[in-house]
Amino acid sequence: MAREGKFGWVKLTQRFGGATLPTVQLVNMTEERKQKTVKEDFSSVLIGHIEQALRVGEQVILFQNRRGYSYYLNCTQCDWVPRCPNCDVSLTYHQYLNQAQCHYCGYHERVPSECPDCGSTEIKRVGFGTEKLEEDLKLFVEDARVARMDLDTTRKKNSYNLLIDDFEEGRVQVLVGTQMVTKGLDFDNVSLVGIFDTDRMLHFPDFRSHERTLQLLTQVSGRAGRRELPGKVIVQTHNPEQHVLSWVTSHNYEGFLEEQIEERRTFHYPPFYRLIRVILRDKDKDKVERAAIILAKTMSPKLGRSLLGPQEPFVGRIRNLFLMHLIVKLERNAVSLTAVKQYLREQAQSLTDQPEFRSVSIHFDVDPQ
Repeated sequence: MAREGKFGWVKLTQRFGGATLPTVQLVNMTEERKQKTVKEDFSSVLIGHIEQALRVGEQVILFQNRRGYSYYLNCTQCDWVPRCPNCDVSLTYHQYLNQAQCHYCGYHERVPSECPDCGSTEIKRVGFGTEKLEEDLKLFVEDARVARMDLDTTRKKNSYNLLIDDFEEGRVQVLVGTQMVTKGLDFDNVSLVGIFDTDRMLHFPDFRSHERTLQLLTQVSGRAGRRELPGKVIVQTHNPEQHVLSWVTSHNYEGFLEEQIEERRTFHYPPFYRLIRVILRDKDKDKVERAAIILAKTMSPKLGRSLLGPQEPFVGRIRNLFLMHLIVKLERNAVSLTAVKQYLREQAQSLTDQPEFRSVSIHFDVDPQ
């Protein structure tokens, strides 16, 4: 869009005040685990840099794009996992509340002392979130003043501002957080940024996962070394050879752009194609599946290979509504987007006019690019 003149393109060739870009180091977590130098989810490299920064009175930001204590709970005897009754997801464990919560609908339940299926008390925690990182760091780095910034700790009035003030005044040395810590924060004394769970972000099933991961890593990296202090960024990954990470270490977003543009052109993704996602919802799974199949068959003669699906999305049920998706890919400027949207609305209305499918809701999500 910027190249076509629809948007302005402003290049920042230097940081404010002459500050230098932080150096980025990739840490191979597979090798660290083989050598048994990992403490929980902290590499020896990251722990060493945190200790060094705190020793000289500097501050640290740690980024993990997942709140809670662990991803989910799991019985080691029968493989039971607590799941949300309203959504097709497992419940995230929050230790400070002793609850397992759904991050889609808000459902929560107390954590049982024993497995409800087999009675075993051997229930393990799988994965890690910001809450666990905060707890572990307090154990590994003695006397470290650690605080956490995520949705759980900023719900109360003024809690966000109080956290910012504590960090700015030095009452907090290490700030652990989700996307809240990646942008908009400008602190003179932050010399180190640690990034966790990079691979999960990169491998998320979405064609923009590399783009979004690069944006997040670049944004949070920019919190380090914003004044006279040189900045250091530690990125923990199980595969440091992933090509996308080379763009992070070199701060070369334009090289990444060129690579992504060619990939999007080859596989017919935005900005060369427009995407329209047709979302069908209903409380009856069989009904919404039939509706999606019928809608696809009805539109297929006109849309042809531009129509993909139907398919169940990554999370197939949210708030007790089952979902099905259809994707329409349109070559940019080859057809009238207005005409296609009108056609989709007419077909959707025709389907929901049928008595069998009156309860099915159909919505359209048009890619902004």
